[in-house]
Amino acid sequence: MLKMKRICHLIFRLLFLLDGGVWSLRNLVISVPRAVLSGEGQSAVLRCSYDLEGAALYSIRWYRAETEFYRYVPRELPPTMVFPLPGASVDLAQSDHHQVRIVNLNRHLSGDYQCEVSADAPLFHTDIRSAPLTIVDPPFRAPRVSVSQRNYVRGDVIQANCSVDEAYPAPNITWIVDDQKIAESVSWHTSELDFRERGAFSQLQLSVLESERYQLGRSYTHDHSEMIYQQNYIISKEHSRQDVSYMMTPPESGHFTLGCIATIHDIYARRSEVLVIREDAPRPASVTGEESAGTVRTYNVVQTSVFTVAAMIFSL
Repeated sequence: MLKMKRICHLIFRLLFLLDGGVWSLRNLVISVPRAVLSGEGQSAVLRCSYDLEGAALYSIRWYRAETEFYRYVPRELPPTMVFPLPGASVDLAQSDHHQVRIVNLNRHLSGDYQCEVSADAPLFHTDIRSAPLTIVDPPFRAPRVSVSQRNYVRGDVIQANCSVDEAYPAPNITWIVDDQKIAESVSWHTSELDFRERGAFSQLQLSVLESERYQLGRSYTHDHSEMIYQQNYIISKEHSRQDVSYMMTPPESGHFTLGCIATIHDIYARRSEVLVIREDAPRPASVTGEESAGTVRTYNVVQTSVFTVAAMIFSL
């Protein structure tokens, strides 16, 4: 019976097109925020735009992971119908034939959302579009940064750690030196059915080169290639971890600041405490670049002259 209906429907559409008809549904576009925060009072507005080309609307249906949760049928009274969406509810006052508003979201509702539009008789043309939505559970605390040493001499390798509490999804970590980004650790994206909260951890090996001029932003890997930085990635059930290597020339001031920022999509960003790293016994500043060498040469000349005069007096 269903097969016969589909055949009749196709024949009717073909006759309609041969008679000069056009499609009655075009330009279907779905608009879903990439990420929203979870919690009571948090909401997401999903929109669906379309062009029926003068045809009547038969229905709008919204799905989450192929499960229908909202329907709008203008011929029915009332025109809206809501189906259970565990962990959230539909705000009917702000939902209609173009949008649906979901409130009180939790992370288990992350996934693909679909909007299905159907035109009315005679074609009943139907189209559907989908887009992902991530519901974010952010970390409770700011990221924490620690270093192996607060003072350095040129040639040292400073070990720095940045750790972030569990969140969904796991945060990304960005390393900052003197308010400039030097490296980013991107957390692993888990499967759509894995809603486990995970922490994030990044270890930075910061090598301070033997150089006179400070050129922040010029970075190297251990093999001196043109990559911005070198990183390795490790994932476990509890957290994701990335190890980053970075080389920098020492600042003329003898100190620099170091910190990290945890981010999740474009809705969460939090910075750690900023640490000041200072150079031990910094070299004296030189205007000409030859002051230290010139001083040594002058001292040697004076010393030689004194010894010469002493020898002459002794010989008399």
